[in-house]
Amino acid sequence: MTTTSTTARGTAWRTSVPPAARTVERPRARAALHAAVELHPVVVVTAPAGFGKTTLLAQWAAAAAVPVAWASLDAFDDEPGRLLRAVGDAVARTSPGAAAALAAGRGTPSPTPGDLLDTLRGVLGALDEGTVVVLDDIHRISSPAARHAVSALLQTPGPRFVLAGRHVPDLALGARRIEGAVGDLGVRTLALTPRETELLVGSWGPAPAPGVVAELWRVTGGWPTAVRAAWRAGLLHRGHPQRPLRHEDVPVADYVREEVLGDLGAELDAFVRRACVGRVVEPALAEAMVPGGAALLDECVARGLLGRRDEDTGAGGLPAWHVLLAAHVRGIVARTQPRTVRAVHQALARHLAGPDPAAAVRHAVDGHAPDLAAELLVERWPELLARGQLGATERRCVAMGVVDGAATVSLVGRTVRAQPGPEEGDAAAAAVVRALRATSPAPAGAGREQTARGATAGPAGTVLAYLTARAALHAPDVPAAGIPGERCGPPASIADVVDALADAADDAAVHGWPVLALACRAEHALACARAGRVAEARAGARGVLVDGAAHGWDRSHVTAPAHLAAGLAAYWCDEPATARHELTAAVEAGASRPGLVARAACVLLHLSLADGDPAGVTRALAVVEDARAVTGEPSPPGVSRGYLEAVSRVAQGGGRDALALADPADPAWSSPAGSSWRSDVHRRAGDRGAALRALGDADVEPSWHVADRVAAHAARALLHVDAAQAHRSLERALDDAATDGVVRPLRDRAAALRPLLAAHLGRGSAHEALVTRLLVAEQDAPAPRPSAWALTERELQVLACLPSHMTVEEIGGALFVSVNTVKTHLRAVYRKLDVSTRRDAVHVAVQRGLL
Repeated sequence: MTTTSTTARGTAWRTSVPPAARTVERPRARAALHAAVELHPVVVVTAPAGFGKTTLLAQWAAAAAVPVAWASLDAFDDEPGRLLRAVGDAVARTSPGAAAALAAGRGTPSPTPGDLLDTLRGVLGALDEGTVVVLDDIHRISSPAARHAVSALLQTPGPRFVLAGRHVPDLALGARRIEGAVGDLGVRTLALTPRETELLVGSWGPAPAPGVVAELWRVTGGWPTAVRAAWRAGLLHRGHPQRPLRHEDVPVADYVREEVLGDLGAELDAFVRRACVGRVVEPALAEAMVPGGAALLDECVARGLLGRRDEDTGAGGLPAWHVLLAAHVRGIVARTQPRTVRAVHQALARHLAGPDPAAAVRHAVDGHAPDLAAELLVERWPELLARGQLGATERRCVAMGVVDGAATVSLVGRTVRAQPGPEEGDAAAAAVVRALRATSPAPAGAGREQTARGATAGPAGTVLAYLTARAALHAPDVPAAGIPGERCGPPASIADVVDALADAADDAAVHGWPVLALACRAEHALACARAGRVAEARAGARGVLVDGAAHGWDRSHVTAPAHLAAGLAAYWCDEPATARHELTAAVEAGASRPGLVARAACVLLHLSLADGDPAGVTRALAVVEDARAVTGEPSPPGVSRGYLEAVSRVAQGGGRDALALADPADPAWSSPAGSSWRSDVHRRAGDRGAALRALGDADVEPSWHVADRVAAHAARALLHVDAAQAHRSLERALDDAATDGVVRPLRDRAAALRPLLAAHLGRGSAHEALVTRLLVAEQDAPAPRPSAWALTERELQVLACLPSHMTVEEIGGALFVSVNTVKTHLRAVYRKLDVSTRRDAVHVAVQRGLL
């Protein structure tokens, strides 16, 4: 009896709930702990030293409504017999009945750890429901025998367990986590909130300025020990700091070295130092830096040094190092192990040369390896160019004195460095092309095909082929490509451009330049779309977008051409939702490519007009204007502002005003798409002769884009007086449309074509399914809003009076309306019929069958 009493007195400090320290209440953390204990039989609380784990548990235990048995473990408890006695003493303090049972079990001669475990499990199973057993500093347990004893205790039904420590040893909790029987509280829960930081600081002295506390919380991340260290160092007595606080201002370096790194063990300590220097959070990088690094990285997550992947994560869903802790680890390594710093950066530079060359060069610079930085820059400059990182990377090297510019990429270095914008911009790309051609000019007599394919061999040839072909797709004299409103040049083949981009993509892949290969493929998809190879463009764009998303380049300048290609194909194939999505993505991703953005906005405008969306029209025109402002030119690149304004005005009923905007010098009006549109406007106004003149006498050229051919044939079919000729033109339109499903030009004219389509089925067609689809689509389409060309019932009544010699006053009397109302209706009739006199109104009305 005396022995038991003496033991109890000797272990009282270890088996009692510690007195709550004088600190601020943490209601958020306490609520999280209470909820976890209520929901889970086992709760694990892990965080590095100084996060107030014991303080939080003591505050919670002091106010708990259930019995709490507390055991503070130390290094000597790594022996199972001593460990089980400590837990038993903690339980005995909360339950007199348990004390007697434990004393009886210990009274046997030389009890083994197995005997003690059986006795303790029996006692635990008989405790009051809801009893909580707290094992503080569980990280002290490391021996297999002690871990086995704790694992066995955790399997005991009845009590709940709370394990708190800097890390939790392997206690076979995996299966129970899957079952939901284990709750985890980490750094994010234990860290102080900004309000708690303010209250804590205020409890130590005069309240500081609000901005100081905000800065302190930003730097410390709510780490309680760091907050206390900052206060003791006097950082909070400056009122208004002259500059933002830095991580090195918080004096916790010694604490980090002694309490955090000193508790890790030699292997993990070395890894944490290296990983913090390299800011490594990815398992692959960790493995490349240190053999077994992926497992060590998981160990860091388990210890709370990094946020858990399901809790505190950084960009891309990866865990993030605790910022202040990592900053001081880097400082410690920089002061004491400079060779380690250089070795880490150089190892990462070599590993990242393929997946992230810009980061590789940065690591080489930070690792003071000028030869490696120069080597990476020379080898990877085409990939850096495609990523839009070449100029910034070279500027970093030159600023650090690693290279002098001329010694790296003599072809493009100084030219790109002089560009104000990102390397992927059209202006910078043109400058690079000039530099490449000046250094490696095409051989004498080289034609357009050789230039497009790149006459220079090696990396320069691949980049030259890519940039030259890319420029050809957006040049002012590019051949028409079925985009209404595009300022295009004379019809020509772009087969050379398509082939050059395919070759460049293959070369880039062979050289190991994945992003340059992706960029070439994206431009190739757009080239196929411009060449009328719609199915190939859709397939290519889809592949680029899938691969781009997989490698983190989705909706970037690299994939912007693929978005445009996919949007154009969807537009031509009458898939408005998909077209709008992809074209919007092209506008967002191609910010530095004004020509690409303007063309995407041009098609978006036509989609908005078809949907009757004036707000969408306004947005599209604003995008076009922004693209013009980027270039500083009087007109948007590759798009006719006058044409787009005319199209918008026609939708508002201003046919004559719209045609007055036609500029003979603007190729958008004389292009196949422009000619078909002008013909449609004249036809709807009742002027068949002008409609035929707009189309011209020449037949549709096979070299035209398929969308332009379909539109031209459909426009001619609506103008033929002879039924046989009309049906022949319609069948030609159907022939061209059926190949790749380019039905948008037919759908735009579906209402006018409906009688002809219905009659076409009776005559026989090779495309009866397509004709039926067009008829059904038009029949099932939602009722359109009243067209700007359609006359209202009252306007038709006024129109019916015009052939007579009735005056305006007489018309008003006959219709029982005022003279002003008659004049209003007359103005509307003239506007909708696109005339200016009463006689012309009667003439057009007769032609259109209104009289």
